[in-house]
Amino acid sequence: MQEHTINRHVLDQALALTLLSWRMYVFEPARALRRLGLYRASTLGPPLQRGVLRGGGPHLSLRYAQPVLLANEPAGYEDVREFDRVASVYDAVVRPFSDPIVDEVLELMQPLPPNARILDPSAGPGGSALRLSKLVPDGEVVAADLSRGMVEAAHRAASAAGCRNMAFFQADVAQPPEEFTGAFDAIFCCLSFHHYPDGLAAARAFRQVLAPHGKVFVADGGPEWFVKLARPISELADPGFVRHRTGEEFLQLFTEAGFSSVSWVEALPGIGFTVATV
Repeated sequence: MQEHTINRHVLDQALALTLLSWRMYVFEPARALRRLGLYRASTLGPPLQRGVLRGGGPHLSLRYAQPVLLANEPAGYEDVREFDRVASVYDAVVRPFSDPIVDEVLELMQPLPPNARILDPSAGPGGSALRLSKLVPDGEVVAADLSRGMVEAAHRAASAAGCRNMAFFQADVAQPPEEFTGAFDAIFCCLSFHHYPDGLAAARAFRQVLAPHGKVFVADGGPEWFVKLARPISELADPGFVRHRTGEEFLQLFTEAGFSSVSWVEALPGIGFTVATV
């Protein structure tokens, strides 16, 4: 047990260093080149449609002041307990890498109506969801995650920040609560899709919970070269890792799930951004 704890600590440190190095030596030079007009993003599908079309206003945040938790642990939850363990330190490890990616997703979501209703289906400890909530003061953000520890951490963070336009659910991304059906104007899914064992089931669930005008914004490792490069460290150090998917695979998944328009762009080296419209 002690050896496992030591090995897990070493892997956590290795993952944190890898993520920080990727930001410093890959993301930041690419962003500098883009400011100079020298970085050209790879694209797939039709021209990308930016922005969220309209907002439905607050709904679930008015009904649920406390986190809505599952009554029983779902089958396979042993694979999720690692996220419970790291809930308190997750942001510190991941945010140096994820912040530029979140910036890109939020840019793609503009214009964003202030009354938009947004779902973050794998919100983790809630840092990005809390940031989103400030952009929709007349709407709401629902932060969901299968990890109970992550949901509770997200709720604590929102309470400490005095946020009142959020709701919190422990939920399986592929089996959303009935209250979610047709409820959301947009889905924000950042660096989570590689944890989903059934990508098509997740995409279909996204389609189920979106309003008729809704859009999904997914950011995840995607170009084929990155899929191959990231696999060894991801399989060793990323708890719950299943697989990364190429841009072509994302287009196929969301088209098969029933979305009318699906686009993909490598806006940052190694990271694909999928935008799909109902």
